[in-house]
Amino acid sequence: MSRAVGSSSLPHVRGVKRPSARSRKASARGSRLSAKWMPLAKLAADPAAWRDLAARAVEPNVFLEPEFAGAALAAGLGGANVGAIVVREGTRLVGLLPGRVRGLISARPVSEFVAWTHPFAPLSTPLIDRDAAAETVEAMFAYLPRLPGAPRVASFPLVSEDGPIARLLAQHAQIYRFGVHERAALMAWRSAALSASSGKLKELRRQRRRLGEAGTLTHETITDIRNADAAILDYLNVEASGWKGRAGNALLGDATLTRFFMQTVTALLGEGRARIDLLKLDGRSLAAAITLLSGDRAWFWKTAYDEASARFSPGVLLALDLTEALSQDERIKLVDSCAVADHPMIDHLWGGRIAVADWLMPLAGQASFAASIAAEQLRRAVISGAKAVRGRLSQHQA
Repeated sequence: MSRAVGSSSLPHVRGVKRPSARSRKASARGSRLSAKWMPLAKLAADPAAWRDLAARAVEPNVFLEPEFAGAALAAGLGGANVGAIVVREGTRLVGLLPGRVRGLISARPVSEFVAWTHPFAPLSTPLIDRDAAAETVEAMFAYLPRLPGAPRVASFPLVSEDGPIARLLAQHAQIYRFGVHERAALMAWRSAALSASSGKLKELRRQRRRLGEAGTLTHETITDIRNADAAILDYLNVEASGWKGRAGNALLGDATLTRFFMQTVTALLGEGRARIDLLKLDGRSLAAAITLLSGDRAWFWKTAYDEASARFSPGVLLALDLTEALSQDERIKLVDSCAVADHPMIDHLWGGRIAVADWLMPLAGQASFAASIAAEQLRRAVISGAKAVRGRLSQHQA
């Protein structure tokens, strides 16, 4: 699905004021900001200012924080030569927008800035200081056309349309939205967090009892680096035992990704910003989940279950336990499932939804914008067609 809208009509960012409506005080502050382009790896080498900005972000994004992003860079995720627009007020870092500029060599009709995401980071929200948010985003947009390669459009994959960053981005240009969808979320402040029916919950309780009859059923939660390596390996082994292992997509099949995964989770556990939950039967993990935290947000990042025990729904049982724990954590206001739309498991448990889309925005003339829209529509149509052909072939061979 794709749609072109202006900032005033975007369903999930209503109430946006145009930049000209900001106060003189805000404009004066904005004039004191400076922006530059630099390799993200250079900033990762001295992450203190980056970490400080993450703590002040108007909208948290754990995937762009140094512990996660630094390991992702080292693993080469999201491509080579990732840079960032860095905005400062004096020496204070107030904005960070990582990405790359792509041109004709990447089959783009015009030069395009693409905000940084990769398969392990389902969110492109830049880090913006809450006390200088509007001015920082304005400085970023003013600087984008001056990047090496002179991009004429900007692409923001996987934008959370319900958040303050979306409202700020929408102040600056027309938006064309691709891939519009909703993904499950846990609105922890709501009393009715679960959407599962009473009948479904009754069946899950029955499955838990039956599983407990087969041995000693325990739920372990690891929230610091003690026993972290063993818990991470438990997750990796459970994942590798299932369909990802058979397809050759399990993390354990790639030494670089395994290293990235262990480094990231260990670093965040060391800061109290991750948790590993394990559902075990007689000491053997049947399901594992990794949740990441930043500010008042959490991300249900990774989950895996033992397919040999699928009749007992161990992954769903663990998700149910985790839902209760996260709902009781007063620090957390929103948990992003990180799931695809219409996920067969989490969509039936969590009633909340986050609106997500890929945004394309013009930085120069409408002709360039129109050409980029057409090229992206064609690219997505080709991908969709290829997936449909693979699906039909798989059914024929089965």
